[in-house]
Amino acid sequence: MEITVARVATDAAPAGIAVLRLIGMLPAEWECGQRIEEDRITVLVRGSGRDAGDVTGVRERCAEALRDRTLDGWVLEGGG
Repeated sequence: MEITVARVATDAAPAGIAVLRLIGMLPAEWECGQRIEEDRITVLVRGSGRDAGDVTGVRERCAEALRDRTLDGWVLEGGG
């Protein structure tokens, strides 16, 4: 499944750094890939583990990670 986050603040961490921080805060058993654009990151989640196959669960875990102050200026985009 794909989850997209967008940069909404010009002083937010660059996408390359933000994606490392975000994926690093997700469960280790999730297999994650990414597509990085200047102001948008798409995280591709696959694999097993709690919530890995549940869009709502994955969005909740990403939203939780985005509350970390090192990811200020990045927000979840769309409905999943």
